[in-house]
Parts: sequence; structure tokens; C-alpha cells
Amino acid sequence: MQKHSTVEVLGCSGSIGIPGQGTTSFLIDDDILIDAGTGLCELDFVRLELIEHVLITHSHLDHICGLPFLIDTVGVGREKPLKVYATLPTIRALQNHIFNEEIWPDFAKIPSAENPVMEYVEIMPEEVLIFGERRIQTVEVDHTVPAIGVFLFTPTGGWCFSGDTHCTDRLFALINESKKVDYFFIEAAFPDKEKWLADLAKHLCPSLLFGELKKLNAACEIWISHLKPREHDQIQQELQQYPGAQRLRILSAGMIFNI
Repeated sequence: MQKHSTVEVLGCSGSIGIPGQGTTSFLIDDDILIDAGTGLCELDFVRLELIEHVLITHSHLDHICGLPFLIDTVGVGREKPLKVYATLPTIRALQNHIFNEEIWPDFAKIPSAENPVMEYVEIMPEEVLIFGERRIQTVEVDHTVPAIGVFLFTPTGGWCFSGDTHCTDRLFALINESKKVDYFFIEAAFPDKEKWLADLAKHLCPSLLFGELKKLNAACEIWISHLKPREHDQIQQELQQYPGAQRLRILSAGMIFNI
């Protein structure tokens, strides 16, 4: 029988404030991390040491704040570098504003530039990364900084994470074309009364989300992430008011999906 890969939700909240619900971080099996928000901090040292690859969707703090602690915790004991995959703008942001010797040490040069404990790997949108039988593909989405969504395909299934996004077409085109996405994680960060803020911050609110879901032709489970804690209940209530609401479920830390 074919072994499933797993996607474990370490964090999926739009911010802090709900105990046990950290910001965005997903663990694929034991070795691939998608984003490094505060949810990453729920892992103990043994599990942190198993992570070999980290893919960062974009440079905002709620998606990267655990990365400096991860590399500080496990870096010195590693036999090979922790690989950090990101688009060039995101890598530049990490280099200039985080691992810059002022906010945090530059672990891409520790203990030396020739033998670092962290290695950046530049990727392009829609590039395919191969990890054994697992295939990860990215897609450009619309956010206030350069950002990507993520697909995971295995021999037994598929998963898509929108990342932080406003209205976008290519993401849905790829889901529809693939016909292999079992689970689709997409955000709804603000309530409808704050659509102006969703437009400004390039996130989604329920009305925008349902407009986007009209583009979806694939029969996948839809899970909603990134709800802001203050408006969590209101967003959830508003989601239930739209046609097709029965298809939607709210994502929560601790959930595990077999892909």
C-alpha cells in the first residue's frame, strides 16, 4: 500500500492572541516546512532537528518569525545546511532585514561562507521542486509584497495553500488544470465590514473569498485560514451566510491531512 505524506498544521492564525493557534506554518512529513510563523514554536527540539527544507511564501513577519529561532536552535549541530527556499525578493528581505548581524546573525556565513549552517535556494514562481516522490510547485499570488502559493503533489494526492493573497486567477487555473488537489487552504483575514482593509492589505474577506471560489472547478475540500483573532467569530459567521458555505471548514492548529 502506498504511504501517504502528511501536512500538519502547526499554525494558521492571522495573528497571535488565541492560545495554541500560532501564525502560519505547515509541516510536510517531518522534513519540509512551509512558512515559519509562530506555530513552528510548538515543535520540540527533536522534531525541529528533523527539518531539512524550509519554503517561505513571502517576507511578512507572521510567516518568517520562527525561522531565526529554528536555525539558532538546530544550526550548529547540523551536518549539512538547512535549505531555505524563496523567491529572490524574499531572500533579499531576509538578508537585509533579519539575518543582517543587527537583528540576527547571518547564519548563511556561520561558521563560514564556505560551510554555512543555512543556505538560501532561489526559486521562481511555478518552479517545480522534487523531494523523492513529493513534488512541490509554486505560483505567484497577489499580495503587498512578492508572494507565492504552494502545491504539494504525491503519488496518492494533492494539496494547495494559497498563501497570503488578494484576488488572483493563476492559482485557480492551476488547481483546475491539475485535477489532483484534495485539500485547498485559502485565507479570509478580515470581516466584510473591513473589505477596505482587505483591499489595502491585499488579503481576502468573505465576500471577496466567495467571488474567488467561483473560479474553482475542482472537487476539493476547502479550508479557511488566516482569520484575525479579534474578528475570528465574526468572519466565521459571515462565511456561513454565503451560498456554498457548507463546503467550507475552518482550519485549526494540530490538524493533520493525509495527502
